[in-house]
Amino acid sequence: MTATDRGAVSVAAPSTPSVRDVARREGLAPALRLLLGGRGPGSAPRGTSGFALLPEDWAAGHTVLRRYPLAGGPVVVVHELRPARAGGGGSVDGTDLLRLRLGVAEGLRDACVEHLAARPSGESTVLMQQMVKGQLAEALAHQLELSALLDSAAPVRGPFLRNAHGQITRNGRSLLRLLGAYGYLANGPGAAAEVSELLADIHHPAKEDR
Repeated sequence: MTATDRGAVSVAAPSTPSVRDVARREGLAPALRLLLGGRGPGSAPRGTSGFALLPEDWAAGHTVLRRYPLAGGPVVVVHELRPARAGGGGSVDGTDLLRLRLGVAEGLRDACVEHLAARPSGESTVLMQQMVKGQLAEALAHQLELSALLDSAAPVRGPFLRNAHGQITRNGRSLLRLLGAYGYLANGPGAAAEVSELLADIHHPAKEDR
């Protein structure tokens, strides 16, 4: 008879939050730290052209090209003169990168719902307009489709990987159109969508797994 059989309560260790959930609920900088794991600032992966996207506090000693003051902490684009080799040990995991970008898109959808629910339109809100609800439902459907793919055991690589990145990019842009001008402010939700696209460009999925 085990301890559990005798009535003892087994307490499971808290699970590590997924990079997708962190990106959605906490922001891109905390998700980047999780994506890069324990490698730390000095060994953070960069793209084949020497570019990298890092939390700002990881950028010491790098040439900072652009700074994004995002929710969850600022992130920066940096450059090094010695580019990483494609597919080398310094590359990020392609599926986890997709999960992070999906989390950003889901966070963008949350921001979109919150913003439109607060905008009056006649006796209701913009969120309740039939066209707006239809576009949000379509964005959600695409996110659920990608979520199902990532939750399956199917390998996501090559053209499949590139197509998934394209789907996330289009999904984010469709949500930005719903937000109008608000979505394109420097400190608005559109900045997170832009950084998500940059992250995909930096790690260049178009050249992976040929």
